[in-house]
Order: sequence, then C-alpha cells, then structure tokens
Amino acid sequence: MEIRWNEADWDYRREVGVNQSSLKKILESPAHYQSALKNKLIPTPAMKMGTALHALVLDGQKAFEGSYFDRKKEGKDLTVAEMKEALDKKNISYKNSAKKAELEELLYPKGKPIDRRTGLSQEEYADVLGMAESLRRLEWYAGTDATYIKRNEVSIYLDYMEVPFKARLDSVLVEEGIVLDLKTTDSAEPELFTKKVVGLGYDFQAAAYTVAAEQAFGKPFRFMFAAVERRAPYTVAIYEADEVMQLEGRRKFDEAIRLYKECEASGNWPGKEITIGSLSYPSWYKPIETPEPIEDVF
Repeated sequence: MEIRWNEADWDYRREVGVNQSSLKKILESPAHYQSALKNKLIPTPAMKMGTALHALVLDGQKAFEGSYFDRKKEGKDLTVAEMKEALDKKNISYKNSAKKAELEELLYPKGKPIDRRTGLSQEEYADVLGMAESLRRLEWYAGTDATYIKRNEVSIYLDYMEVPFKARLDSVLVEEGIVLDLKTTDSAEPELFTKKVVGLGYDFQAAAYTVAAEQAFGKPFRFMFAAVERRAPYTVAIYEADEVMQLEGRRKFDEAIRLYKECEASGNWPGKEITIGSLSYPSWYKPIETPEPIEDVF
C-alpha cells in the first residue's frame, strides 16, 4: 500500500498496476481490455477541456499555464517587425533587408523553441476559466495554497484480491471521509447526468476509488461527483453515489478483477462470442400506413 499526494499524471501512468478506466472494458470482453491498453485514446475537445480544468482547479494556476495556452493570444509566429523589435532589445544587429528566416537564425541561434503546451481555442480557454470560477464558489474548490493542492490528484497503489491496482483520485478529503471527483458535462440536470454516469461507467469508478480510499486510510468514505456544465453560466451540481450505485459498482469492479485474474492466469483474452440475433423496430417507430384500396364501383 502506498499513497502519493499530488502526483503528476506521467509519474502515475508509468507505474505498474491495473487502473479502473481500462479495467472496466473487460466487462465488455477481455479483448476489449487488451485493446484499451494497446490503443492510445485520442482525446475529444470535451475531454481536452476537462483535463485543462483539472489542471487549473486541482493543480493551480501555475500548473495550468505551464500546460495550456490561448491560441488566440499565444502560440503564433512572430512577424518580421516583432522579431526586429526582439533583436533590438537584445542589442543584436541585423540588416534592414533581412528576411524572416535570417532574423529567426539571429533570434534563435540554438533553434526555434518548441512550445509543448496544449493550445485551446479562445472559446475553450474562456470556458475553462468560467468553469473554474463557478467551482470556486464551493469551499471544496476555493483553495490555492500548498495544503489544498496536496490533497488533489492523490495516487493510491494497493493489492486488491491479489491484483496490483492503482487509482488516481481527484480530491481526497480525509477528515470528512469524502472522495470528490470532478466531471465536466453538457448538462448537470440529474436525469441527464445519471445517463452519463451509467453510459460511461462512472459507477464502476465510484466503487473502485471508494475501495482504494477506504483501504488506504482505514475508514469509510463517501463518493461524490462535482458536475460542472461546459457552457455559461457553468452550472455546478454535487451528486453522491448512493448505496445502490455503490453496491452495483462494487459488483462490477469485483467481477472485472475476477475476470482479469482468470485471463492473466490462462494467457487468453477472448473477445465477445459471435451470436445471431434479430432486430425489431423500437417502440417509437411508426410504420408507413398503406392506403386502403379504392373499390371499383362499376
């Protein structure tokens, strides 16, 4: 058992251990799990915004600015006039007739620096700032000091059912016994957000992270989602995974671990069985009405 406070994502990813985001795929089939491990997930714009929000709210302004920038304001090549101005400030002489490539060689003698940060559109950048501001109305997200940052992005490494398992929890409030998970969403309305929870397997995550926290700290924990809408006015809602959801998520988690152990021991990771099924129209489908034939009156 090991707890690492505010661990960087790249440090967490290189450590050995099964994680919930890949493991839940095994419930579709063991082959789906293997595919999730081998194929890098291409982030959607919504996922990119969610990761940026996590950096800003959980790791702080400095970490956010070191990883993201507004493409409207930054990231553009300097114009010839701007390069000449930069060279003047460094007291580097140049020919007035110098072309852009020549000026770049003078300005960047060791090669043009590469900005490895992720660029966000002006709208995306503004939405991330708006979501962060809305979340900070909550005391749980209002902190900025080292103590606040330390209890975020908490990695837990443990053996569960004899399987090395790792979890990276957004926020752990040890005294309150709460695991807090930040989610961006199109709608924070209960019915729509619940569909997202079920569809994306957040119940599985809730159970897995609750297990990790309880084993790490030796006390009961509640799991709560902090859902924030991606568009203004950035509505925030807090939802607790109730007992029924936790029990069902735990059943899924335990079954996934069991399947993992079985496949790991056998070295066989089968896909879904091929079946023959039938398709029927859904209840909302209305068949085309065939008009009644007109009787011949003659």
